[in-house]
Amino acid sequence: MKNIKFNSIFLGVLTMVSFMMSSCDPLLDDYETDFGKGPILAQFNSQNTTANFIQDGTTQTYDVAISIIGGDNQPINRPVEVTISADPSSTATAGTEFNLTTTSFTIPAGQLSTNAQIEVLTANLDPFDAKTLVLKIDTSSEGVSESNLTSIKLQGVCELDLSGFVGVYSSVNTRFAAPLVSTVELGPVPNSLLITNTDGYGDDEVVVLLSTDVTNPTMTYISEENQAYLYDNSTYGWVWATTLTPEQSTYNSCDYSLNLEYKRCVSIGCFGGSRVITMTKQ
Repeated sequence: MKNIKFNSIFLGVLTMVSFMMSSCDPLLDDYETDFGKGPILAQFNSQNTTANFIQDGTTQTYDVAISIIGGDNQPINRPVEVTISADPSSTATAGTEFNLTTTSFTIPAGQLSTNAQIEVLTANLDPFDAKTLVLKIDTSSEGVSESNLTSIKLQGVCELDLSGFVGVYSSVNTRFAAPLVSTVELGPVPNSLLITNTDGYGDDEVVVLLSTDVTNPTMTYISEENQAYLYDNSTYGWVWATTLTPEQSTYNSCDYSLNLEYKRCVSIGCFGGSRVITMTKQ
């Protein structure tokens, strides 16, 4: 009798579990997620950027990329119509620093992006008081991303005059509480500068090569090949400044300021970390 009773209970429980699982299937089906069919949204490719323009009095066209995201992250078979405007938070003024002559743009079918264009009035840019244009995506024939703003700093720059960098500088090195006094001379090769005392040794030297494109004012370090050294390490020998990436060291062709960031290297490799120095001409 005990075996019969146990078997009956077991069969009853098994039947109930089977019923519950089968009755849950429709519920589970209702919550299936299709990860390939989300909304298609329009947004700017970059939320913040600085655009440099030579103050030569011309009107320059500047491209601002707009893309679609979402769905399966593939182009779609229909065009996407997008409208934009200048946001009231802009400090740049239409007709003074920029013109937005067209506000409607189309991302073609089969494409993921297009460029909006603004006109930049270079004669009115102030290199020492750069204004910012904030663009906003107002509408899209698909959808608009929550990240629907892009901020563009309209930076005026001057023609490159290498001799203007020569002189005495106040250098803020993150290693020291007080600024260092550095000097800048014309370097040993064209478009280069020789900089002394950026690292606090008094006679340490760095040679930088300036990009001739003032709208992309980057610098690379050519210290080792020009025998410019920071100091003599008792274990590893001479230490010199080396480029991390050109974008991490920049110059300003209007006020002649310099922003340095370099690694310290020796013959067998480089030390960890980097030196960061902000130089202001006195």
